[in-house]
Amino acid sequence: MEAVARILQSLVPAAWMAAAAAYLLVFRRQDAGADRWCRRLAFAAAGLHALLFLAVGLAGRPMVASAAGVLSSMGLAVASVHLVLEGRIGTRAIGVFPVLVAVAFSVGSDAADMLRIPQADLPRWSTGAHVLGAVLAYSGLLLAALYGTLFLLQRRALRSRRFGLLFDRLPSLELLDQFSWRSLVAAVACLTVTIAMGHVVGRTPGLAFDYGDPKIMFTNLLWLGALLLATSRGFGWLRPATSAVCAVALFVLAIGNMLVVDMFSRVHPVL
Repeated sequence: MEAVARILQSLVPAAWMAAAAAYLLVFRRQDAGADRWCRRLAFAAAGLHALLFLAVGLAGRPMVASAAGVLSSMGLAVASVHLVLEGRIGTRAIGVFPVLVAVAFSVGSDAADMLRIPQADLPRWSTGAHVLGAVLAYSGLLLAALYGTLFLLQRRALRSRRFGLLFDRLPSLELLDQFSWRSLVAAVACLTVTIAMGHVVGRTPGLAFDYGDPKIMFTNLLWLGALLLATSRGFGWLRPATSAVCAVALFVLAIGNMLVVDMFSRVHPVL
């Protein structure tokens, strides 16, 4: 099974690159053939990606035991969520951006090697579910920031009256705002479940942790910020542009939480 996983690990980045190339043709030229095939290629890449996860698991390598597994999971989550949203609006115009994110994460995961034997013992199912929830939450924050950035670019084009390629291809400001907000709501929901599970598991004998741990405190603050932002935007207390800027800022803080705060944590060491 490890040999199959190795083959799939090599094929997945290539599959996402093929889908990204088709989406790029749609974005730049509105190519009819690429428009027909880009979504199919993305679903094929997602299918291969899911098979990779299955093969890695059957080979005895838990996905949550390595940074490579987390990167790969985020790439699949970001692309899959966008494919669902894309199906609802019926346009392939901005699919190149999340699919390129999937390309970057899959290439990074391939370089880090998901099949590396972990030094730690195999995590229990609760740990796997906890990390999966975190991956989905961070993927939601990434998408919220991505759509927020596109919103700001489109808004700038409108205000400066520079109607170039980006303006022609991007959806309306209202739609980009809705995408960003809904991605943020999904992130809050996943982060809520993840934090709740972490607190429950943390009470297990032998797994108790200090609530003053930097990772615990910062993650709780990140959740509170995301909740306040999603609620404020949902009730219209914040303007869309302000919400977009805050979504980007939240994702930057989330990256800092993973890359910097982890180094000072005793319960969430860097993978």
